[in-house]
Amino acid sequence: MCLLGAGNCNDVDLERLGETFAEIHLVDLDGPALARAVARQPDSVRPRLHRRGGVDLSGLPARRLGRWKRIVPTAAEIEAAANSALDAILTKLGGPFDVVASTCVLTQMSFALRAALGDRHPALETARFALMRTHLSTLVGLTAPGGVALFASDVVSSSTYPLAEPPSGRTTTDILRDVVASGAGYFAANPELVAGLLAEVGTPELLDPWLWTGPLARTYLVYALRLRVPVDAEG
Repeated sequence: MCLLGAGNCNDVDLERLGETFAEIHLVDLDGPALARAVARQPDSVRPRLHRRGGVDLSGLPARRLGRWKRIVPTAAEIEAAANSALDAILTKLGGPFDVVASTCVLTQMSFALRAALGDRHPALETARFALMRTHLSTLVGLTAPGGVALFASDVVSSSTYPLAEPPSGRTTTDILRDVVASGAGYFAANPELVAGLLAEVGTPELLDPWLWTGPLARTYLVYALRLRVPVDAEG
């Protein structure tokens, strides 16, 4: 198994995963966070964990974003950078893996991109879409044919949208639909857009969304898409 954006693994049950997987590869830019996560685990699971720190899954280093902020890149330049980043990430991480999971890391990368370029940057939308495609291509590209790619993402928080347990007769899926319809969700986490990109490979399945309370006592609406990569899928 490969976990993209594993970080501190505070929301991942590595001990339980260790009962199923012989190897669990933890991928994140923050190497020390991965080290802390592994150190917390019992001796029974620690040998199965493989730390892959220092991996920038966005493929957009600060120097490139700094240059793009000063000189607006063309769509062709953004596409070329995205393709180069994808090749580099796939080469570095190897694989393939039976299961690959993106653990709410795409929104973090999207927020960082927006902060680096600025809300009014003319290439922001193009760059953000390229980031999405690169990450989803990474997710699928690392997954073995016949394996499972799992995309999990927060889509909105209670700081901008009222979130509470749904009343009788409504579900968290209904809440997700309301968020999407209202345009309140994060751009990079739009489930319709993400599912559309994954549909280029196979048929993603929407799992039941859930509410999660994280830092600053904020509640997040989180959803997941599960995709079994076809045996004849191209990388």
